[in-house]
Parts: sequence; structure tokens; C-alpha cells
Amino acid sequence: MSTSLELLDVAVVGGGPAGISACLELCTRAGLSIALFEGEQELGGMPRSCHIFFGLRDRKRLYTGPSYARKLDRLVRKTGVRVCTGSRVLDLVPGLPGEAHELHVLSPEGLRRVQSRFILLATGCFESSRSERSLPGTRPSGIFTTGTLQQLVNLRRLKPGNLALIVGSEHVALSSILTLRRAGTSIAGMVERDAELQTYASLAAFMSRLFSFPIIKNAAMKQIIGNQRIEGVELSTGVNGKALQIECDTLVMTGRFRPDSSLIDSTPIEKEPCTLGPAVDPNLMTSVQNIFAAGNVLRGADMHDLCALEGRLAARSILRNMQTTRPEKIRSVPVRAERPIRYVVPQRIMPMPKRLFSKFLPWPEIQLERTLMRPTLEAWSGEERIWQGSFLKLIGHTRIPIPIDKFRWDRVDPGLGVTLRITDRV
Repeated sequence: MSTSLELLDVAVVGGGPAGISACLELCTRAGLSIALFEGEQELGGMPRSCHIFFGLRDRKRLYTGPSYARKLDRLVRKTGVRVCTGSRVLDLVPGLPGEAHELHVLSPEGLRRVQSRFILLATGCFESSRSERSLPGTRPSGIFTTGTLQQLVNLRRLKPGNLALIVGSEHVALSSILTLRRAGTSIAGMVERDAELQTYASLAAFMSRLFSFPIIKNAAMKQIIGNQRIEGVELSTGVNGKALQIECDTLVMTGRFRPDSSLIDSTPIEKEPCTLGPAVDPNLMTSVQNIFAAGNVLRGADMHDLCALEGRLAARSILRNMQTTRPEKIRSVPVRAERPIRYVVPQRIMPMPKRLFSKFLPWPEIQLERTLMRPTLEAWSGEERIWQGSFLKLIGHTRIPIPIDKFRWDRVDPGLGVTLRITDRV
């Protein structure tokens, strides 16, 4: 490790929409030393390899993924932020209360030590690999995640195969359909192991008719067929597990995103039990003073313009904390979620008027394990129900805002906090 030491006011780790947007907000305060560290050679994150529907809520216009990434790149390079691409943060060493934190960075110039008063983690997320999903069968070529598929098609201009089967039905599966068709690849079908799709059913049905492929629900992967190249898959379908074989030379595994949060593994930063991303308070500060987090490192995949807005919110919290020698103390309470709710972000909440918070993000949100029909969502504090709402449908693996302005805060026990649960499902 080099003995040279760099001193910063703010270090932002991650050059995607959340990290770049945070830098742009931080630059509204003159005289700060700010550095942005990105492991890739280019800024922009996932949008660099995607296609359309980016930037509407943060940039107020619609971009393709690559043009959105280029726009953010140009904006941040016009500021005084020191942009460090090809610079991978290897370790995060939190300082004691009141002390600076340290980063160990592998850059083109070698290993560097960086000390910073404030750190923002905006490292994003990634899809679970085949090994993490424990898919049975051989190990032939032709198996991709959505991210790999998009890089192959949109950045390298290569065709992944002739006939593809899509596994999973989260929103990103619809993106995979568009990417495959752009490459000239036909679609053998979309497979979902649950009884309901984890995306907009009407849009999925429209794409199914448009591109002539079946949607197969209640189906689990039983076996991958093929040696050198995938030749097909065998599914177990329905309640009886009836075998169904589908021919394909390409398999795209979509969804099941996980925060890229390995930097906090050996630190005292508290983790969210489900996602293993950092737990944060309403100001997006982690359990370690002056270390913040924003974007998909908190939850897995979410819309990139919302991540950008969250980056702004974290930056504003950092700027507020700079104005005082004492850490900002907020009167928040812990919030927990019971299955089938996967998680809630942030993990601490407080009364907040809608007109204030909606300038930045819709609300604190939950995500469900699966799509539910006619559920009732309730908030409890001990034995007191402080809010309930009934819905025709809640889609799994998507952001579901929680209207905390409607909570009966006078009945919240600060020691017990708030528990969110689903009831009355039919």
C-alpha cells in the first residue's frame, strides 16, 4: 500500500446515476474537495448498455440509456469534481466518531489511500448468477443474465443466439425481450415460477402477442439440456409438476437483483437482513456517522431516475451535516416488514409531510416477494394499528410507496417502532 494520503471532503463511490447526481448536488456548495470513484472506464452505470425510458423524473426529458449516461458524464465533468474512472475501491475503513473515513483504491496510478470526512456509497446492484440460482443441468454456453445480454447486444453489437427462453418476469424481463428482438433473436417463451407475473401483466401480454411467444406461469426449471451449447430446457409445470421441454439455444436469466454491497462486509455498518445492502435512516445515513448510501445499493434494481433523485437527497443530507460540528439527530423510529414483504427502505422513518418529501422521491417503499391480488397492507406499532390500505393488486419485486403521512403517529410507540404486514389475501 502506498504511503501517500489524499484528503477529501466527500468521496462518492460509484459512477452511476445516483453517484453522479449526488456529485452535481454537492457542487452547489463552493470550495468542497469531491472525488468520484468508478471501477469501469466509463461513467453511467447500467444505462450505458440499455435502450429507452431514462431520465424523465430527474432530467425532465426522455433519453435512451446511452444518451442518458453520456448526459450525466458531461454534466459532472463540467464541475470541479475529480472524476476517477478505472479506480476500484477495495476497502472501506470507517473512522472513529468525529474522524475521517479511509478508502483503499486500486487505480491506474497504483494503490492509493484516501481519507474523507464524508462517504457516499452508490455502488448499484447486480443480477444473481446461474450458480447463485442453483439451476440444474450441464454448463453449456448460451446462458446470460440481462446485464450480460445488454452489453453483448447494445455495446458489442453481437447476436446472442437464434432462439431464446427468458426466465423470470420482473420488469427487466420486458427489457430483455426488446434487447433480443433488436438483435434479431426469436423468443421461445417467458417462464415464471409463480402463479402471477412480477410485472405489468397487460404489457407482458401485449409483447407476447406482438412477438409471438408464450408466457408460462407456475413453471420451474428442472434441467438444462445441451453440452457445448444449450439446446433446450425441461420445465416442471403446474401443481402436478408435469414435464415440459422447450427448445432454445439461448437462456436469459432475469431479475433477482442484489445490492453490490461487499464494501461494507467487514465494517460495523448495519445491513438490511434481506438484501444485505446498508440500512439507512430517513437522511440516507448508515449506522456509521457520515457514511451515506443511495440508489440500488440499498435494495437491488430500481428505476434509474429515482436512484438519481435519491443521490440528490443523500447529497443534501451530507451538506446539512457539514454545517454543524454535532451530528444531526433525527427523531425516527425503526420500521420492520413481515413476509411476504421482502424489505422496507429506509429502515427508520419519521413523520414527513407529503409536499416536502415528494420533491425528491415518492415515499419510503417496500418490495414484495411475489405479486399479490387484493391484499391489505397494514402498519402496526405494538398492538396499535396506525394505518391500513387495500389494493386490487400489488406487483412483486417493484417499488411500492408507503404513505407515511397517513400514519397515526400519535399512536406510535418509539420503542417498538413500526411493523408492516400483509393481511386479508384472497
